[in-house]
Amino acid sequence: MTDDSRPDPDMLLARIRQEEPRERRGRLSVLLGMCPGVGKTYAMLLLARQRQQEGRNVLVGVVETHGRCETAELLAGLPALPLRLMEHRGHAIPEFDLDGAIQRRPDLLLVDELAHANAPGSRHLKRYQDVLELLDCGINVVTTLNVQHIESQVDVVRQITGVAVRETVPDSMLDRADDIQLVDLSVEKLIARLAEGKVYLGERAEAAAASFFRETNLTALRELALRFTAERVDRDLEGMRKAKRVTTPWNASARLLVGVGPSPYSESLIRWTRRASSRHGCPWLAVWVETTRSLSAIEQDYLSRGLGLARKLGAEVVHATGDDIAVALLEVARDRNVSQIVVGKPSRRRWWKATLSDRIISASGDIDVCAVRPVIGTHSNRADSSGASGSGRNILSEYAIGSGIVVVLTGICWWLESVAGYMVPALIYLFAILLSAFRLRRGPIVAMAALCALAWNFFFISPRFTLYVQEPQDIILLLLFFAVALCMGHLTSRLRTREIAERRRQLETDALLRVTQSAALNPESAKGLADALAVINSVVRAQTALVVRSLDHTLPAVVHPASVWQPSPEEFGVAAWCFSNKRAAGRFTDTLPLSAGTWFPLQTATSVMGVLGIRLAENGDSLDFSRRMAVEAFAVQLALVLEKEHFINAVGQAEMMERSERLRSNLLNSVSHELKTPLAVIRASIEGMGELANNPFVMEIDTASRRLQRLVDGLLQMTRLEAKVVEPNLTWCDVHEIVSEAVEAMSDALAGHPVAVEIAGDLPIVRTDHTLLAQALANILHNAAVYSPGGSPIQIEGRHSEQGLRLTVRDHGPGLTEGDENRVFGKFYRSAGSPAGGTGLGLSITRGFAQALGGDVTAWNHPHGGAVFEILVPVVTLIPDPEDYPSGEASCAPQHPMS
Repeated sequence: MTDDSRPDPDMLLARIRQEEPRERRGRLSVLLGMCPGVGKTYAMLLLARQRQQEGRNVLVGVVETHGRCETAELLAGLPALPLRLMEHRGHAIPEFDLDGAIQRRPDLLLVDELAHANAPGSRHLKRYQDVLELLDCGINVVTTLNVQHIESQVDVVRQITGVAVRETVPDSMLDRADDIQLVDLSVEKLIARLAEGKVYLGERAEAAAASFFRETNLTALRELALRFTAERVDRDLEGMRKAKRVTTPWNASARLLVGVGPSPYSESLIRWTRRASSRHGCPWLAVWVETTRSLSAIEQDYLSRGLGLARKLGAEVVHATGDDIAVALLEVARDRNVSQIVVGKPSRRRWWKATLSDRIISASGDIDVCAVRPVIGTHSNRADSSGASGSGRNILSEYAIGSGIVVVLTGICWWLESVAGYMVPALIYLFAILLSAFRLRRGPIVAMAALCALAWNFFFISPRFTLYVQEPQDIILLLLFFAVALCMGHLTSRLRTREIAERRRQLETDALLRVTQSAALNPESAKGLADALAVINSVVRAQTALVVRSLDHTLPAVVHPASVWQPSPEEFGVAAWCFSNKRAAGRFTDTLPLSAGTWFPLQTATSVMGVLGIRLAENGDSLDFSRRMAVEAFAVQLALVLEKEHFINAVGQAEMMERSERLRSNLLNSVSHELKTPLAVIRASIEGMGELANNPFVMEIDTASRRLQRLVDGLLQMTRLEAKVVEPNLTWCDVHEIVSEAVEAMSDALAGHPVAVEIAGDLPIVRTDHTLLAQALANILHNAAVYSPGGSPIQIEGRHSEQGLRLTVRDHGPGLTEGDENRVFGKFYRSAGSPAGGTGLGLSITRGFAQALGGDVTAWNHPHGGAVFEILVPVVTLIPDPEDYPSGEASCAPQHPMS
């Protein structure tokens, strides 16, 4: 294989990691259309009928016919899942029954309208989240979607149609789709269907034709759907080209970056970047730069919404810190090898100040910068109006405080001016501005400096009570006073802002350190977790509940004793969903948002160690961005501490088991060797008794000594296996002789059972260890005789296959208990109801011998009763050549290995 055609190991590993979860989850097929009425639901039902004719278990989860007769006729005859009625404001709303679909587990489930918003009280806010849970349960789903509901296309659709789409599906959902089919229809035919009443009925059809279903809108939407599908085909083709090592003109190292800030325009930039990354098939980053400036409630909402959208659309979210956003973004871009930065085009430019995009472009160097025009959503306008009133009242109060300070100081300076002169008021004003900067923001400080300059000029610089300044030195003093006041106020306010930010970071870091120290360094694990929860309660200002995973890796319905909040049974259901799906759930999330608390998984790289729940006060307190980040950080620390405790306990148990196993092996080895000599004497004495051997007491001694001999032999063989001193002695063997020796060795146990031996006539001579294989088969025969009723037959079959030699033993006993198919090969394991006298070592020794020969032994229940045990060992076969050896001597010609 040449270097050009050799597969890339990193690419192969990435493909394996990508395909592993796909093998465990269900397949998702999406029927995509440009708008309602193109026939997506009809095509889905046709596909369902075809799969039903193929013998598949098809189930209709939810299908909307919208009064279309053709769709209703096609739906008739398909098995449908009953809808679940949700009570909301006195009305019963039919919704898709997610639990019922999971319980039915069909081969194919039809779920119409992927972007549908569920009724309040449902487990998830959106139907696509229901589909995600169905896929995780291994159920195949077929669904429908219009292109205007794709999250990355929302801004483009609004520019085309003027309609703000509320129900959206993140692009990451479509990335998980195994198949996307475009259901296309010409604009003329769609308009004709609308006029015929096949899309909407009555007044709704007239309204749609006059607004959304205009020819220009439909043409643009059709182009958008075709382009989106074509980009998906290009990405699939690119994956095939890379898998086949075909060169491609696209730069594989391309990576996009977009900044996410507390702005209503961030969501538009994120969607644009997602569309660009989809076209180019490259990864993209969403970077949030934390500055020293404190964010208002509305700004935190913008930031939280933007980062949440970036995560939903599949971005890698990066957190950076710095006062200069442009410098921080460029540092991240160079560290992560970003090829293009996406920035918003400024709405207006100021000649005295460079915009953020200008500073990024000037310092970008070899990195490309793409400036796009962002759009703002209607929900952002409402948020601005709702949030501006609160922040506006707050800033106005600071302006009022600054003005009041100037008025009070002016009165004091008026009284002191006759004694100290007109220069003292200026110094008093400067000192007041310096002190006020520690409490007021930058805007009020600038206004206060201007008022102080005006007051000093009007009341204290001659001529008084005018703004006219006569002396040149007074003009210079006034200008210097204003400049010094502005600089002092600005610098002091900036230092105050930075000090507040550093104090907040210090508090968060200190809280994380205290949580880690309390939980990890406390010798008592329970007390350490209690101290950690106390710290979290004080920092987050909420009630917490901690549920730790049980030893069997399930989530108990019991909280940690140190928990302040005692959840209800319904809340434990939310916690169980969070634990199983490894995603946050409950209040302030898209899953079960009507819950009282919010639950976060304690997830590590290996597993989920439990869940952490918080419950905020009911007085309108919300889980803002900073508080959510703090809770997630605390959850990670608790998860790491619990994982460390789990590993410590696991290591301790492993060491204890190793010491116990070593002691047991030494004891068994000593006992078996000490018993071997007395047993040999007893056996020799019994065999030398002659006629006395028929005495009933002697016969009992003989039976007991034989059983004890088997026990000692088993202990010695197990000791040899565990010491790994069993070395197979490979010789040419006849399978008939191996089976005959095993049956002869167990003749006493098989006395009451007819034994049927069936060896394939074409079975050749094999190269294996005669003794080990005969002993392994004898142990299985003894087990079959013990667990089969008297007189029941035992069947032995020998044959060869591509994998090797197969020796199968079937009995007609009660069979294996469900779940014991593999446990029966454990040391000293005995199933429930086993007859007395066994040791539980025979089958374990059999597996050890088979594995020593490079094979294994398996067991299962026969469909017509009884248990089946099969030994499979890889061997080399030899076929006798009678022409070269007419005398019948064993001459063999080597053949190909069977494994």
